[in-house]
Amino acid sequence: MAKHSEVYPSPEELEAVQSIVSRVECALKTVSDQMDTPKDNKLNTEPGSVDSQERILRGVMRVGLVAKGLLLTGDKDLELVLLCSKKPTITLLNKVAEKLTAQLEVKLISQCPEDAALVVTSTKESSLTLTIHLTSPLVRTKQETTRTVNDPPDVLDRQKCLTALASLRHAKWFQAKVNKLSSAVLVIRIMRDLCNRVPTWTPLSGWPLELLVEKAIGTSERPMGAGESLRRVLESVASGILLQDGPGIRDPCEKETVDATAYLTLQQQEDITQSAQFALRLCAFGQMHKVLGMDYKPIKPRKSAGPSTQIPPAGHSSLPSKRPYTEMEKEGEGPQLNSKQRKFLKFQKHDFSMNAVMRLNQYKPGLEYRLLSQTGPVHEPVFTMAVDLNGKPYEATGPSKRAAKLNVATKVLQDLGLPTGSESKAESAGDVEGTQELVKAASTASSTSEDSSQGPILTKKGKNPVMELNEKRRSLKYELSAETGGSHEKCFVMEVEVDGQKFKGRGSNKKEAKAYAALTALEKLFPEDDMNRNSAKKKVTYTDMVIHLVNVSVHGLCTGSGSNVGYGTFYPEGGNTYASPPAASSDPSTPQAESYQSMPPPADQESPYSYGYGDEKKKMLTQSQNEGQGGDYSMYSTAYPSSVTGGQVYNNYGE
Repeated sequence: MAKHSEVYPSPEELEAVQSIVSRVECALKTVSDQMDTPKDNKLNTEPGSVDSQERILRGVMRVGLVAKGLLLTGDKDLELVLLCSKKPTITLLNKVAEKLTAQLEVKLISQCPEDAALVVTSTKESSLTLTIHLTSPLVRTKQETTRTVNDPPDVLDRQKCLTALASLRHAKWFQAKVNKLSSAVLVIRIMRDLCNRVPTWTPLSGWPLELLVEKAIGTSERPMGAGESLRRVLESVASGILLQDGPGIRDPCEKETVDATAYLTLQQQEDITQSAQFALRLCAFGQMHKVLGMDYKPIKPRKSAGPSTQIPPAGHSSLPSKRPYTEMEKEGEGPQLNSKQRKFLKFQKHDFSMNAVMRLNQYKPGLEYRLLSQTGPVHEPVFTMAVDLNGKPYEATGPSKRAAKLNVATKVLQDLGLPTGSESKAESAGDVEGTQELVKAASTASSTSEDSSQGPILTKKGKNPVMELNEKRRSLKYELSAETGGSHEKCFVMEVEVDGQKFKGRGSNKKEAKAYAALTALEKLFPEDDMNRNSAKKKVTYTDMVIHLVNVSVHGLCTGSGSNVGYGTFYPEGGNTYASPPAASSDPSTPQAESYQSMPPPADQESPYSYGYGDEKKKMLTQSQNEGQGGDYSMYSTAYPSSVTGGQVYNNYGE
């Protein structure tokens, strides 16, 4: 856990603790040897001998944080217990202090008879304080059993000696019970840091806290990690284990039933319970860093080696930590970016399917877009969206909320100097072969048909490009050339080969890409279709035919029935005029007939010949048409379009 890495002591601190404890233990061993007077002038200090059992100083043991391995960064107070064969007295305390001073010349030793202890202070920069408690197992014997034995007048405080004996039992119990539990030591260290930071938890620090953690983790049916174990400890406190009517925490190192938290007042019990409940609510909403008193760190830190061992064994060496990425960056490369931003800059040029909002969210996740205003009429509203980045506000408008959001995201990316979605899409399209054909096909499709999102892709003739190309070239094979973009927005590139040339089209799906490829081939290989379409004449109406017939009738009456004039039929689809062999005209000076087009009306409608004429005129026109079928073609037009005749008169052909 990141918090455990912060509170765990540094190797220098652990080395300083190991140094002062080892030196004091060796010095006390020497003092014990000096204070013992051998009997019969024989030095016999073997552990199993009677003389060794009668030594004045029987041994020294580590207790407290040193014995349990619960040291945190900044802990300066260490503890040792010196066992005596008899009840410790002030005289013994002074004698031990005098001899210990001779052994530890660089240490400052002070006597505390009221606490039944000696205090050894280091003069180095670490300024560690080591307290040596004097005690004896005889202190536990009751007063009635020792009436026959007179205690020395300067005997040390009995309660202080009993507390030192209890610390010995606590250390042995901890090593036998807690060290076997997974993550228990880590959780106790974190809880100790919580007690040091939060005044509400301070009364729980020490032995009651260790019992609480052991009870919460030891009752679990399965091994748990550090995070789950910490949550279980908080849940046990929040459930009311410390309250007056709660189960409490029994001290396993006492013969009688003793509640280890009995010293807490009612107010302290309620405050600790309420604080644990509040901590659980923070954990439920993903704010565990507030409970631990640390800043939010999305990057997972490296695990520390040997989290349960504070004093490493001899010959142990730890590998140095890796240098941070920022130290490897060269100067003048711009602002430093975190891992997410570097990953974004690495892959953004390859993924051109993301829009501006997606790119900005990948660069700076968690941005909140706000709707500032909505103006304009109901049928044409204007939305204004805003977003704040690094304390700087950005605003943009659009016809919809989504468009305004895209505009403001594009504005932010441009201000940061990052490419937007449209720019990246254009750059990526340039890497694909046949970019010019794709751009041309896209521009042609946008000018002649609706966008793919609004309707189908059609040619100028209103046909499907694939169908129209299939009419001109059969058995064409379309192949998938490329597929880019993420799973949320694919981009396909289809390729087709026509007359030895390859054409590509791009779209959001294969069908759309296939249509654009066919459209590109049509524009490239068959441009004459557009020219024919542009040269096609305007649509013939019934009014034009009526005017044409009137002019033809007048022309026929003026030229006479004896003139044989060629006839023509206009085909709108073909755009060509087919004429019969021209006949000779009797009058070379006859003016050229105007160019009009005749087209038969639909069968279900009334003939346009009857428009604007009386009954006699209708009969005359009908009779003239019947006679014309027998060989008189004076009622039909002999005019050619001026673009065909070149302005020449062909009515006198053959004279």
